[in-house]
Parts: sequence; C-alpha cells; structure tokens
Amino acid sequence: METSDTNSALDEASFKKEIVDVNSDFNKHKDGYKIQSQFRESDAGDGTVREDHILTGSKFYFCVISLVLCMFLVALDQMITAAVLTNISNHFHEFNKMTWITAAFLMPMGCFAQVWGRLSINFGRKWTMVSGIILFEIGSLISGISTSMNMFIGGRAIQGVGGSCVQGLTMIIATEITTIDKKPILFGVLSLTFVVASVLGPIIGGIFGTYVTWRWCFYINLCCGGIIFPFFLFSYKTKPPKGTFVDHIKTIDFLDNILMIVSLVLILIAISFGQTDSWNSAKVICCFSIGGVTLAGFLLYNFKFSKYPVIPKDVIMKPTIIISFIGFTMNYSCLLVVMQFLSIYFENIAGHNSFHTGLSLIPAAVACSGAGLASGIFIQKVRHIKEICVIAVIIQPVSVGLMQLFKIKENIGYTIGFQALLGIATGLNFQGPLLSALLNAPKTPGSSILTTALFNFGRSTGAALFSEIAGAIYTETLRSNIKKIAPLIQEKTQNIDSIILNTSLLSKLGKHDRDLIKEQMLKAIRNVFWLSLAIALSSLVVTVAMSNKKIPKKNEVDA
Repeated sequence: METSDTNSALDEASFKKEIVDVNSDFNKHKDGYKIQSQFRESDAGDGTVREDHILTGSKFYFCVISLVLCMFLVALDQMITAAVLTNISNHFHEFNKMTWITAAFLMPMGCFAQVWGRLSINFGRKWTMVSGIILFEIGSLISGISTSMNMFIGGRAIQGVGGSCVQGLTMIIATEITTIDKKPILFGVLSLTFVVASVLGPIIGGIFGTYVTWRWCFYINLCCGGIIFPFFLFSYKTKPPKGTFVDHIKTIDFLDNILMIVSLVLILIAISFGQTDSWNSAKVICCFSIGGVTLAGFLLYNFKFSKYPVIPKDVIMKPTIIISFIGFTMNYSCLLVVMQFLSIYFENIAGHNSFHTGLSLIPAAVACSGAGLASGIFIQKVRHIKEICVIAVIIQPVSVGLMQLFKIKENIGYTIGFQALLGIATGLNFQGPLLSALLNAPKTPGSSILTTALFNFGRSTGAALFSEIAGAIYTETLRSNIKKIAPLIQEKTQNIDSIILNTSLLSKLGKHDRDLIKEQMLKAIRNVFWLSLAIALSSLVVTVAMSNKKIPKKNEVDA
C-alpha cells in the first residue's frame, strides 16, 4: 500500500515537473539554473491550440503574401473613393449625402468586426474569410452598377460587411501564424500594405474619375478579387476547428450580436439623418432613442447574461487593454476624418480635378507607410512599445492644428508638410497599441482573437462615428454661414441650396461669389479640423497611461 502511495506521489511529481518544463525556460548562470516563466498567448477557443496555427518556412511566407493581398483589396477600396467623393455626389445630384459614401462603408466595417471575430472561432478563419471576400465583391458590383444614390449606398454597406471580415480576419490570422516577438515586423508589413494601397487608391480613383468613370473604382475590385480569392484559398492551411456544424451554431449568441449591430447602426443613422433633416425631427429622435435603449440592453445582456458574449468581459474590463483600445481608435479616426475633408478642400476650394486631388493626398500616405514600417522594425529591435506611441501622439495634434493655416489659395508647402507630419504620427502609432493589448490579453481560449477583433471594431466604428459627426459639423456650419452671406451674392440665377447639393455649379459663378462661398466652405472644414484636434488630444491623454510592458525576447516566448 505504501509502495502504491509512493508511486502515485512520484507520478504526480513527474507530472508537475513536465508542466514546468513546458512553461519555463532555463537560463544558465555560473552557479546554476534560473527558472523564468515564458510568454504564451491564449489558444483559439475552437478546440485547437496555439501550436496548430503557427506557420514556418514557405507556408508562413505564402500565407503572409495572401494576407497582404487581402489587406490590399480592402484598403484600396477604402481610399480609392477619397478622390471621387465629389464626382459621385454630383453625379447623383446629392452632395448633402456625400459623407454617406464613406460612412455607409465604415458603419458595417465597425459594427460587424466583433461578430466576424466570434464567427471565425466557431467556423474557422479560412471559410469565414472566404465568406467576407464574396460579400465584398457583391457589394462592389452593386456600387459599380448603381443607378441612384440610395442603391449606391446600399452597395457600399454590403462592401462594408464583407470588408469588415476581410480586414478583421487579416489581422486575426496575422496574430495566429507567428509568435509575439515576430509580430511587429509582420504588422509593419501589413500597415505598409494598407498605406501603399492608400497611396495608389486616390491616384487610381482620380484617374478613373477624371478620364474614365468613377464606376471603375468598384469594378477594379472584381478584377483584384479574381486573383486574391484563389490565392488565399490555397495558401492558408491550418488545423480547422473541432466539433460539428451544429456544435458551432450553439456557441453563437444571436441576440447579443443583433442587439450590438442594431444599436450602433441606429445611432450612426441618427447622426447622418441630422445632416439632411432637422435635429429635432421625428426620425432623428426615434433613431437616437431606440438606438440608445438598444445599446443599454446590449451592454446589460452581453456582460451579465450572455454565455458566449460578443465582447468578453475579461477582455473589456482590463484597463491596460481599454487604454490601448481608445488610443488605437482615436489615432485612426483622426487620420480618416482629416483625409476625407482634405479631399473636399483640394477639389472644391483649391479647384483640383479628381486626379490631382488623388496626387495631393499622397504625402500623408507615403509618410504613414514609411513610419509604420519603421515603427515595426524599431519595436522588434528594442522591444519598447509605449515610447514610440507617445512620440506619435505628440506629433499628431500639432499636425492637425497647423492645418488651420490653410487658405482659399493653396500653399503647397503647407499641404505637403502638414500632411507628412500627420502621416508620420499615424504610422508610428499604427501597431503599438494592438501589440500592447495582446501582451496584456487574458489567457482564456479565444481571448487573443477577440482582443484583435475588438481593435478592428473600435477602429472602424470610431472612424464611422467621427466621420458622421464631422459631416454634421461641416453641413451645419456651411448652412449657417451660407444664410449669412446670401444677401451678398451678386448672381441670383443659381440657387444657393443647389450649389450645396452640387458643388460643380461653383464654376458657373463669378469670382466674387465663388470666393465668397469657398470662404464659407473653408470655415466649415476648419471646424472639422478642430474636431480632429480634439480626437488627437484624447489619444495623447490615454497613450500616456499605456502599459510599459515590452515585447518579450525570443527565448522568453513559448507560443
């Protein structure tokens, strides 16, 4: 009996030793060994373990190429419309709905990001990504053949649903296929891809808008998708989730997902309606009221009652993750709002055509790509994250504040220099907050995936929200100022409201009236830049409080 007990004790001791061997690293010293715990990210939560998804050699590089292509597909579309916003609005004679061109895409990009993250755990990253690419292509086709602004907006919304999946799953797969110590360079490559597409996007969009038709901005997605779809399908091969289809369906909380999507969409639509209708109109009040109540219901249900919450409590309740999340969201939102209204400045005030507008937006994109790649190399070499993020958030509000110096007559030095500063600031902070969050993410299965999805959700939802707020500020300021100068307009043949709806009519006015209206447009854009400054300053405040954790060394990483 004693022998049996002794053997049992030995077995238990042996088992404990094996656990230590797996989770510890032995660093040799002159007088013995020191045990040091290793960093390990959470498992996927689909029955597989971290090691099942880590790729090496040619498999890794082929997968990275496929991810780069997928990121390129969405990023190109996101920026290709920057140079043709006015063309599309004027084509349908509804310039007052111009912000919907961006917002209709960004709303579902944000609202569905967390949903796609959860679905990727249930059904696997590969087939979830395939579904997203198909939706994105369907939306592109509808946008390209649209015959009305409403049809066009509908197509953009479908694009956003698919784009949310493609962009989100690209980042999720990137976090899975390698270890934390190698992620900075990989994230740097993806950020470089995003910005290269951003550089090409406005140029390609400008060429199409000026010399062919803006519809080719969406037809080109079908051409790119024909190459990217099969390449991803055959290059990404990892272990699929365990369990049956029925088992996977049971782990989806449909009510939780629906509550989140409906609440966010209603609130964003309310802000958009406020730009075209009175803020105290019935539909605006109803959307705000129902959206607010639904959002409160979602928060209560998600954190208190849901067995499979779309936003896990253990992720969202970690202060280190929330701080990084806010900084990440504000950083990207600032860039997107500024770029959107710089496009309006170049085309409507500086008088550029679509092609030259695209060229004018290059400085920010080039600077952002260079800074993003440089930050990845820096973080991987020195392992420090917070320091470079703090430098970035100091530069960003300065660059946005300087844009208040823009005049009706374009100063090329100002537009290039201030854009370059903005691009450097955004690029330096492109990946740091997400890396910091992954270092602090819980170790419960699925946490790393859902943390990454949360950041995609924040980036897209924040961009959509602030884009709508910026649009509301611009519209209300312009309306108010136009009313004040109405008696000063010399030519009465053109209706002022018609000019707001179709800015191409500006060219038919005399110089006095044209400059007078342009001045009011510039004042409205300056107010949007004040909003962007506030966003940048909020990013500065939270980034200072970011975690000081460093990227672990190679020998300190388990998986």
